[in-house]
Amino acid sequence: MNRLLVGRVLRLGLLVVLVVLALSACGGDEKKAKARPLPEDPKALRPGTYRSEEFKPSLSFHVGKGWSSAPLEGYGEAHDVLLIARGQTAGMSFVNVQEVYKPTRTGSAIVVDAPEDMVGWLQQHPYLQTSKPEPVRVGGVKGVEFDVVVGDLPKGYNPTCSSIIGDPNCVDLVRLSTGGSLFVAEGYPGRGIVLEDLERETVTIGFFSPASEFEEFVPEAQKVIDTVKWRGL
Repeated sequence: MNRLLVGRVLRLGLLVVLVVLALSACGGDEKKAKARPLPEDPKALRPGTYRSEEFKPSLSFHVGKGWSSAPLEGYGEAHDVLLIARGQTAGMSFVNVQEVYKPTRTGSAIVVDAPEDMVGWLQQHPYLQTSKPEPVRVGGVKGVEFDVVVGDLPKGYNPTCSSIIGDPNCVDLVRLSTGGSLFVAEGYPGRGIVLEDLERETVTIGFFSPASEFEEFVPEAQKVIDTVKWRGL
């Protein structure tokens, strides 16, 4: 091979290397850019990675098609809650519980500080039926998960959530800083995941859907949970 041809080959090889490096750099920037905040207005989410802006402890997660930022009761993210929805009737919440509704026979809204043992509180709640807690990890953090449905309710039970859904067969659980609440409604089974000692906080992840759709919804929700990363860990 003559020196002229060798020179051309070397220049071509150098050009290829430069192109590869440039594409790699662009790809890296693109990858970083994908971790974006959730829209403040209700809208469909483009598939990609999103990060919390207000919720603490900070996290990121990836969603595929079908998810939206549609806020429930007018909120989507605050320091103690982050919500995303799937369709019109299913959703997922990340909650740093600060206050809960004390169980009462009338369903009256008595708000108290969140218990230190969130798992025990949910498992022993008189108006919930829960499955046995099973070990789980989310973003490398240990926790437990269990299914939750509405149990037997006292006669005359009239919780705050009944004014939201027009049905008294629901159980108020968490009072949020936004003024809203999280609850479990009859016919809408849910799954709760409680992670303790996460940056000295307890984070509860929950997802729910109509009973007829729950089995199909679980793997879609799990796909999101499997991508959770806690920033700072």
